[in-house]
Amino acid sequence: MYKGFFTALATAVVFTLSAIASPVNSIKVSGVVRGIPEGGSRTLVVNECDIYEKSSRCIAELDSSGCFDVVVPFYRGHTFTINYNRKLFINAYAEPGDSVFVSIDASRTPIEFHLSGDHSQLNEEYSHAFCDLAGIYYDVTLLPDTVALSEYMPTFKSEVDRTKKVVEKYISDNSLSPETAELLYLDNLFCIANQAIGFRGNGPDEALAFFTDPIFDIMNEKNVKVMIFPYHLSALMFSCPDYLKSVPKSVIRDMMYAAAHDDVEAPARSEFADTAYYDRVYADNVASIDYSVLKPGAMVVMENDTVFEVDNVNPVEWLKSRYPSRPVYLDVSATWCGPCRAGLAAGEDARQFFKDKDVVFAVLWLKSDMKTWSKLVRDIHNAVHIFIPDDDTSNRIMTMLNLAGFPSYYIIDRQGKMSGNDVPHFNDSSLIDFLRSY
Repeated sequence: MYKGFFTALATAVVFTLSAIASPVNSIKVSGVVRGIPEGGSRTLVVNECDIYEKSSRCIAELDSSGCFDVVVPFYRGHTFTINYNRKLFINAYAEPGDSVFVSIDASRTPIEFHLSGDHSQLNEEYSHAFCDLAGIYYDVTLLPDTVALSEYMPTFKSEVDRTKKVVEKYISDNSLSPETAELLYLDNLFCIANQAIGFRGNGPDEALAFFTDPIFDIMNEKNVKVMIFPYHLSALMFSCPDYLKSVPKSVIRDMMYAAAHDDVEAPARSEFADTAYYDRVYADNVASIDYSVLKPGAMVVMENDTVFEVDNVNPVEWLKSRYPSRPVYLDVSATWCGPCRAGLAAGEDARQFFKDKDVVFAVLWLKSDMKTWSKLVRDIHNAVHIFIPDDDTSNRIMTMLNLAGFPSYYIIDRQGKMSGNDVPHFNDSSLIDFLRSY
C-alpha cells in the first residue's frame, strides 16, 4: 500500500515539531516538501473543513528548505485536508491540541507523502487508504432527486452496500486498524450521501424521512469524525429547517446551527454544547478585509473583450486603482464550479442594469484552467475578468479572504474598503438595491 518514512532526518524533525503543543481549539500542522522542481509550488493549503461558513483555509508558505509550520482553528476531532500543487490532497484526522507532521516528496510521480505526529498510525493508514479508495465514488449511480422515497432509498442503500464491500476488502487486504476502518466506513456512507444532498422525493416529508433515515444515525457523534458528515446535516437543514427544534442540546445540534446560521435565529449561548464554538460561529464579522498584505503576482485580464497580462500586482489594489472612487462587486469563482457559472448567468440582468453606471463588476478566477476560462468569459458580459494563473497566488488570495468555497462575493466601496459581510449573490433579488446603496 505504501512505503516507509523517507529519511531518518525527516523522522527526527517529526519528533521535534510534534512535541510543541498547539493552542486550545486549534491544531499545529508542520512538515517539509522535498524535491520541488524548478518553478514548482512554494505553498500548500491546510483546510480545517468545518461546516461553519468561515472555516479556516490556511496557507503555508514553504521556507528555503521546503519546511512549513501553521496553526489551524479546530474545535472537535475530525478529518481535514492538506493540499499541495493541486495534484495531492491528503486527508488526515486530528483533535484539538494535536500536532501533525507531513513529509512530501514532490520529485515522485505520483507525489509521495507520509504522516506522523499525533494519531500517526491512524493517519498513515487513513490518508493513503482514502487516496486509494476515492475513485470508487465516481462510479456511484443514484436515481433522480425527485423520485419517490420508496424507489430511491433501496437504490441508495444498494450503492452504499456495494462500495462498502470494496472498502471491507481493502481493510482486510491491508490489515488496517479498527480506528482506520471506522473512518473509512463513515466516509463510505457520507460520500454517497453527499451525492444525494439534493433529494426532494415527493415533498418535504420524504426529504425529512431520507435525511433522518436510521442508516445515517445522525445523532451519533462518531459521525462528526469525518468532514463529509456535516454536509448531510446542511442538506437536512436546507430541506427541513424546523427539524432543528426537535434536536436535543449536543455537538450535532451545534453543527446544525453552524450549517444554517444565516437562515435561523441565533440561540442563546448557553444552548450550545460547546460555548467556545458558539463564540466562533456568532462572532461579529470583520468590518473590512486587509488586502494590502497580499503578495503581488501575475494575472491575465479580459476587459471590454481585450485580453492582456499584468505582472507583479495585487489584483485588489489593481482594481481599486483601475476604477478609482467606483464601487466594485467582486465575484470569486472557478471555471470548474457549476454554481459559479450558474450565478454568473443569472447575474446578466444586474450587470446590464449597471452597465452605464458607476458600479464595476469583476470576476476573480482562481484554481482554474486557462483554456476553459478563455472560452467561458466570452459569454459573460459587462464584467472585468481576472485570471490568476499561479497556484501559489491563488492560495494566498484564498487565505486572505478566508474563502470557504466558490462562488464567494465581496464589495469594494468607493473608499477602497473591502468586505464580504452580507453581500448578495448574483441570483439574489436584493442585489440591485444593495448595489444602489453604494
